[in-house]
Amino acid sequence: MKMDAEKIVTEINIFSNYRIKRKDDLKIIFEADKQNEKSLLENLSFAAKYILGLQRVLKKGSMNPEITNIELVKKDYSDNFQKLIYQLKELINLSSEKVQDHFQKTYFELSHQCLKNLNELLEDLEWTKMYLNQQKRQSL
Repeated sequence: MKMDAEKIVTEINIFSNYRIKRKDDLKIIFEADKQNEKSLLENLSFAAKYILGLQRVLKKGSMNPEITNIELVKKDYSDNFQKLIYQLKELINLSSEKVQDHFQKTYFELSHQCLKNLNELLEDLEWTKMYLNQQKRQSL
């Protein structure tokens, strides 16, 4: 789905009730995706929604003794998280060195702040997925 990055991020922000936290970086992702031959945006937004769903299961699962497959959920979470980071890096590699450096320092370094930033970006991508799903339903 190719479109104006500024416009779609504004639309997603309105759709999310103004919950988007990483607007500028989301715009960068949309711009990079426009340059990419095979769009990764659908995959990234799906993966973000899936990962955040797994996070919710892990939070609830740690308090619920009836959930017995928590180790499988943890592995699935870890595998998908690594895959998403790889896809995000692949997409950002199409951008300038300045943008790549920004994403490296903001999202990919091993620090508490980078993990927090990455989670916020995942939430924005989850909203992106919900927005794209709504757009598909409206066009049917």
